[in-house]
Amino acid sequence: MNFPFVSSRWIFKLAAGAGALLVGFSPTFAIAMDREGEPRQTSSAANQQQLAQAQATNQTNNTIEPATEINDISHKTTLLIFNLNEEGEPNGHGSGALIAKEGNTCVGVTNRHVILSENQEKAANLLIRTYDGEVYEVNEEYWFESEDLAVVEFECDRNYEPIAIATYQLSPGQTVYLSGWPPSLGDITRKFTSGSISEIRENPVQGYAVGYTNVTQGGMSGGQVLDAAGRLVAIHGLGDRDDRTGQKTGFNYGIPVSTLLARLSQNGSNYSYNISYSPPQEPANGEVVQSEPVSQTDSRDRINTDNVLDKANRVLDTLERVCGFFGC
Repeated sequence: MNFPFVSSRWIFKLAAGAGALLVGFSPTFAIAMDREGEPRQTSSAANQQQLAQAQATNQTNNTIEPATEINDISHKTTLLIFNLNEEGEPNGHGSGALIAKEGNTCVGVTNRHVILSENQEKAANLLIRTYDGEVYEVNEEYWFESEDLAVVEFECDRNYEPIAIATYQLSPGQTVYLSGWPPSLGDITRKFTSGSISEIRENPVQGYAVGYTNVTQGGMSGGQVLDAAGRLVAIHGLGDRDDRTGQKTGFNYGIPVSTLLARLSQNGSNYSYNISYSPPQEPANGEVVQSEPVSQTDSRDRINTDNVLDKANRVLDTLERVCGFFGC
């Protein structure tokens, strides 16, 4: 078995939007590698228990929030992931979530199929756009064979605050929100949609265990599935389509964040998360949260693709000059 770990300089054809439900994948999982290709040291059980206890003390807000508040949280933590070929031309794009920040290293999660082609080819360049318009090149990325998950790391010099994570047992009927970056009339606009959990699969395929009714589009793969308290509970990746018409059927699936954390722990990649183990709670004062409708088009999140690619190419040109002078 090959254990894939690659740098951010690769070529591939992006599968930005998922089609019908995937089947027939290997049940094995990959070991995360460092940049030299050596396996990372897996933490002992005692170290993992200490880490879990430390993470549990970093509790986040469990209170149910209005959808407008959750949209604001999601606005700052939903990543736009661009893939460029060797000529600097786009192969496609996907979405992600900022889940941790270690010093100046930002950590994001997305789908494996967002950063790899169907032929498992590597991309020439993988770039991240954050909510403030900054563009970063990915330094390291790794993925898992048993789940459609990938992790990206990039150096970030801004004071970004990662999304909070919640790992309680999800249930059909509970409210969830979805955030991602589909294309829209030549531009890319972050969509924030509401829905509810429709299914918890007993036998997940490639990790996809959570079904929900939210509206999704291509380009939203890797995006956030948030609960009523604005915490990440799953990573979106599948939107079922009618084979005859190509239209979305309304059946969508995500991978529980608990699956991601388990795989990261098994591979010794433990980050400092803002984590909670409790379901959303009603406000202590007994007030019922009234949520105003959230606009489907948020002017803060409407970007011109050409402008982003121009900035991305400037970033790459600068890196190329620096590497040519100092060596990389």
